[in-house]
Amino acid sequence: MIRVFAPATSANLNVGFDSLGVALSPLTTAAPPQALFQALSPSIALETAGLGDEVRIEAAEADSFPVTGPYAAEIRGPNIVTRALLRVRELSGRAGNASIELHKGMPVGSGLGSSAASVVAAVMACDEFYGNPLGPDGRIALMGELEAELSGGLHWDNILPCALGGLRLGSSRLPVPAGWVWLVAYPGIRLETKAMRSVLPASVSLREAVERAGGLGLFVDALHRGDGLAAAALMTDHIVEPRRSPMIPGFGSLKEALRGAGALASGISGSGPTVFAVFDDADAAEAGLAAAGAWAAGVAEAANGSAAGAFARLCRVDEAGARVVEPASKER
Repeated sequence: MIRVFAPATSANLNVGFDSLGVALSPLTTAAPPQALFQALSPSIALETAGLGDEVRIEAAEADSFPVTGPYAAEIRGPNIVTRALLRVRELSGRAGNASIELHKGMPVGSGLGSSAASVVAAVMACDEFYGNPLGPDGRIALMGELEAELSGGLHWDNILPCALGGLRLGSSRLPVPAGWVWLVAYPGIRLETKAMRSVLPASVSLREAVERAGGLGLFVDALHRGDGLAAAALMTDHIVEPRRSPMIPGFGSLKEALRGAGALASGISGSGPTVFAVFDDADAAEAGLAAAGAWAAGVAEAANGSAAGAFARLCRVDEAGARVVEPASKER
């Protein structure tokens, strides 16, 4: 059996719409005290396992496509994993039936690169299974093709960091301040990327375009100079966030709470509803985690009658990206 794990990603990060993204892995050391979660629903747990999707493939007498994992029920109809298997066979001319399982470890429509993780893990696993006929460039090309089928357009801000790891502007890896801690909070509701793109303006003014381009350039410069405070100060969004935030219950109040806790920056992760934040202080990060966890639980309970599936986690940058997992490992 071949197993491939692909991590969660947070895209846009306010300053780099459709171009900037980071791969994330929940912190597994120095975990915040459980006391932070006393005010939350009992179903909200402090999890330290990997946040992402895993695809497992092995030879079989006939093709089969099981879906497992905590968010398996969210996968309905044709699966992009099966599409990846068929495309790898078409492109490589390889044959051989397989059982290919998607372990869905991330919610769909969450703003955490859920579709990208499934695509990346599936393409990499299938290519490994058939002896690497695509190669690195072929893998990336197919990942982009399949992601475009799902989201209605080709956007690399989730695919490239998921596949290659790190904080990336396109294919370029950017340095990340060593003291940064990332927070992601998912409130248990689903927002489809296509729908969230539909609320955006078809064009922006020349002034807005110049400001956005200049801000992204200064952000990259600040990172390369090692000035984390300057970089974080540039992580603002006056175009996309105002149009998408009304779709996320309590977004404004959470941003205020995160700012009060000491967040350097915060905003919508991808197309939402997940919210991200950046901290450079452990105590501030823990305070932000408590606020974000309470918000996630509250939104989920109001929408679904239960906080099950909602979560808030502190993360580090996943520098490795998608990788083959040893059979005994459990990166979930």
